[in-house]
Amino acid sequence: MTVIRPSRSSDLDEIFSLESYWDYAPHWLRPQLEAELLRPDSIFLSAESPDSRLCGYFIGRILEKELQVLSISVGPAYLRRAIAARLLDCAFSKARLKGCARATLEVSERNIPALNLYKKSGFQIVGKRVKFYNDGSSALLMDKLL
Repeated sequence: MTVIRPSRSSDLDEIFSLESYWDYAPHWLRPQLEAELLRPDSIFLSAESPDSRLCGYFIGRILEKELQVLSISVGPAYLRRAIAARLLDCAFSKARLKGCARATLEVSERNIPALNLYKKSGFQIVGKRVKFYNDGSSALLMDKLL
C-alpha cells in the first residue's frame, strides 16, 4: 500500500524527476521547493510506494482559511492507482485541521486527466482566465468546499 507522508528534503530529486514527465507540471526550481518545505503555511506531501520509491507529491498553501492547490503529480508507472486522489484527500484533511473551509486551484483546460481528477474530488469550475498559459490554453479556476 502506498503511504502518504510529509515531504522531506531527501525527496526533492525524485520530485524533480516526476515533474519532468509532464508538460503541465509547474516545474519548480530546487530553491522554491526547499523554501516550500520550510513554510509553516505549506502542505507538502509525498506518496511512497511499498518499495520505498517516491511515486507522487502534492504541494498546497494555506491562505486566509483556504487551501490553494499549487501542484500535484504522480509518476507514469503509478497512474490509475488512486494515488493523486489519496494525496488530495490527505491534503484536504490537513487543511480542515488548520481551519480551512475550501480549496482552490487553477488548471489548464487542456489537462484532461487533472480536470477529471479534480471533478471526481468535488471541485467545480468557477471561472476562466482566457489564453493564460504560454501554449495559448486557458486556465480554469476551480473551488471545492471542504
